[in-house]
Formats: sequence, structure tokens, C-alpha cells
Amino acid sequence: MILKIVAGVVASIALIVAGYAAVKEHGVRALSAAFDTQLQAGDYLAALAAAGKLKESGATGLELDNKISAAARLLVSEDALVRAKKAAEEKRFADAGALLRGSDALTDHSFKYYEEAQKLYKQMEAFAAGAAHQSAVTISALENQAAAEKNKRADAEKQTEKLSGVVKAQGDAIAEAAANLSASKKEAEAKQTALAAEQAHSEALKAEVEKESRQKFFNEFKTYRDMTQKGREQLDNVVVEINAKRDPTALIYVKQGGSFFEDTKTKVSEMRSNRTPSAYQSSVDDLLRSLGQFSEAAKQFRTAIFLIDDQGSTEFTGSLNKGKTALATAVSLLSSVSDFIAAN
Repeated sequence: MILKIVAGVVASIALIVAGYAAVKEHGVRALSAAFDTQLQAGDYLAALAAAGKLKESGATGLELDNKISAAARLLVSEDALVRAKKAAEEKRFADAGALLRGSDALTDHSFKYYEEAQKLYKQMEAFAAGAAHQSAVTISALENQAAAEKNKRADAEKQTEKLSGVVKAQGDAIAEAAANLSASKKEAEAKQTALAAEQAHSEALKAEVEKESRQKFFNEFKTYRDMTQKGREQLDNVVVEINAKRDPTALIYVKQGGSFFEDTKTKVSEMRSNRTPSAYQSSVDDLLRSLGQFSEAAKQFRTAIFLIDDQGSTEFTGSLNKGKTALATAVSLLSSVSDFIAAN
């Protein structure tokens, strides 16, 4: 009789455990389906929220991590597209193109607004190129006109010298020639004044071209500074999550931050090589060094996360302290970059 009771209790417990496992598995599948649906629908913010819940429920895997990283990049691309549209409305065509180039909006075909981003980018590049070409044509025409006027002035001066010699030898006839010469000289002076005004206008156009080029550089540089700042916020969240022993969300933040830093570093390096004036190279180098320190901090925090259940160990403490040191160095460098941008 006792054996039958024990057997019954064991069977009941087994049914309860099996039922709990089935309910948990169903919940994970539902969260995973919601995450995939929101990601495919282009609701990237909601997809990241679903991913956080999915991680909290115990879901793991490289495929899931890759999807989370993709959702984060696409969310940044969506923000870049919104800002690019605003820049286009304000006729800041170069800024709009730089914002789109600084994201995955032009390269990731899965981006919900990929076609719209491509169309806007082509329009902005065409407008920017047209403005630059018009400025170059105008400057060239003014320079040619200035050269022609200079030659005319030289001819007028030669004519003046010739007529002056004739005046000394010919009396009344020379007086008439002198009057004509005076009129010619006045005309030459008037043309010289007009030429000076045109040259001043040409210089103003050149200064405007230089200003546009400088503004384009700073807009692109500021975009990459902002991307780095977003990655820095992820690492700040990592420290909070580590202190709270929430390793799943800490791992999400560290992966997102690492992805921001690697993508941004590639773009900044390309800008440093191809589009950075020599006067600004040291500040771009500061941003690259900051990104390197952020990446190192992410690496050390990742190690600490894997040791989060053994927070008394020297390995955990060492990784966490190294991460915080690298983070502090990176923040200091990023602050100097922000000061440079603000000063210009």
C-alpha cells in the first residue's frame, strides 16, 4: 500500500515537471516568433525588446546573437534615415549623404527602408555634385575674365605710352588724342574696379566651397562621434547589469556595444585615409584611439560576464577593473573629440 502511494506521488511530480517544461518551451517559442516577426516587419525597437525577454527566458545561440546585432544596426540605420530626410529638407545635401553612408541603410537589403534610402542617397549625391560643379564653373569663368581684363589693361597702358610720345611731337592733333586717351584711361579704371569686384566675388565663392567642404567633414565626423557615444551607453549598461548579476542582458549590451565600435572604427579609418584635412587628423586619431579603448573595455567586460557567478575570484575582479580602466580612457578621449567638434 505504501509503495503504491509513493509511486503515485512520483508520477504526479513527473507530470508537474513535464508540464512546466512544456509551458516554458512554449513561451520561448512564442517570444522567438514575436522577435522574428517584429524584425522582419521592420519594428527594430520592439524586436530588441522581445530579444531581451527571450534572453531572460534562457534562450541562447549564435543565430540569436546575430539577429540581435542585426536589429541594433538596422535601428541605427532607421535613425540615420530620419536625420538624413531632415537634412535634405534643409537643403544640407552633403550632410544627408554622410548620414546615410555612416549607417547600414545603403548596404543591408533587409533594411525595411532600403529602397527609400537608396533613392534619397542618389538624389543627395546628385544635388551635392551639382552645387560643387556650378561653383567650380563660376570660379573658372571669373578667373578667365580676370586674365582677359588684365591683358586689356596692359594694352591700354601701352597705348597711353604711345600716345604720350605722339603728344610731344604733334601739337593740336595730340591734344585730341590726349583727350581720347584720358577717356580710355577712365574706361580702363572703371573696368579695373569692376574686375576687382568680380575677383572679390570669386574669392567669396572659393571661401564658400571651402566652407561647404569643411562642414561636410564635421558633419560626418560628428555622426561617427554620435555612433561611438551610443556604443559607450551600451557599456555603461553593461556595468550596471554586471553589478546586478544579470548576465543575459549584460551580454546583449556588450555585444551591441562591440558591434557599434567595430563598424564605426572601420568607417572612421576610411574617412581618416580619404577625406580628412591634415589640420584635423590628430582629432580623428583621438576618435580612433577612443574606439580602440571602447573595444578593449567590451572585451574585458565580456570576460567578466562569463565569470559573473564567481565575483570573488581574481579573474573576475581583474577583468572588470581592466574594463573600467579602458572605459574611462575611452570616455576621456571621446570628451576631447566632442570639445574639438564644439569649438569648430
